[in-house]
Amino acid sequence: MLADVQKADRTVISANLLILFNEYPDNFISRFVTVDGTWLHHFDPESKAQSMAWKHVTSPPPRKFCVFVSACKVMATVFWDSGGTVLIDYLEHGRTITYITLI
Repeated sequence: MLADVQKADRTVISANLLILFNEYPDNFISRFVTVDGTWLHHFDPESKAQSMAWKHVTSPPPRKFCVFVSACKVMATVFWDSGGTVLIDYLEHGRTITYITLI
């Protein structure tokens, strides 16, 4: 379901990768950096001291409520190569990111 322009781009990229593989077969894979992003939600859990409550010995324990996801979330973008993680970047609230492919 790719557009003709997208198909042409993939053909050019594949041809460039084949050229790189033929020129550098020993370290071909080590030249790649991959990227992926995920949304991380902020939680605001209580500390142990904050969750403590005074009660009588015969009183039932206080009810604990579920921790809900807050309205805040942040995009974590992870870059890695064949050697492991290269960079983890956290995007500022309200900013956007555009991924590009470099060959």
